[in-house]
Amino acid sequence: MMFLVDIRYCSLKDLNEIYFIERAAYEYPWPYEIFEADLKRKIGRIFYIGAWWEDKLCGFGTCRREKRKLKIMNLAVHPDFRRNKIGSQLLLAMGELGVSLGCKSVLLEVSVTNHPARLLYEQFGFKPIRLLSHYYQDGEDAYLMESPLPFQIVLPKDNAETRSE
Repeated sequence: MMFLVDIRYCSLKDLNEIYFIERAAYEYPWPYEIFEADLKRKIGRIFYIGAWWEDKLCGFGTCRREKRKLKIMNLAVHPDFRRNKIGSQLLLAMGELGVSLGCKSVLLEVSVTNHPARLLYEQFGFKPIRLLSHYYQDGEDAYLMESPLPFQIVLPKDNAETRSE
């Protein structure tokens, strides 16, 4: 199933909803103060992009430009809304933002055990470029992954649909 969400920039007024999603999505959420400080900064340094379904924020992504690369710092979808392609829509929006900023590629970190996220990123052309040992608070390793921009989306072979109409 797919929810076609409204994608738009987040602002300080979205802070509590963003933090609610962060806490629901992660065992070790970022501190509230980080989100607050980011959202108080001038737009153009750190971008928060939200996904709204029927006027409810259900996911968000955080990214920034680092020279000619876009760095995705966070991508979170509330557990009640997962498996509805919301993460894909947020990722695509951040990729388009990166292109508009003149970025040639995208970087992100992902837990080595987060297979659903890794599969999603691989569909967007991400490949692991380095293992980051003990990257997360709990000591888990992460992959640093990179994809060229614009995204070249690769659909999984097992999702190929055939129609006989």
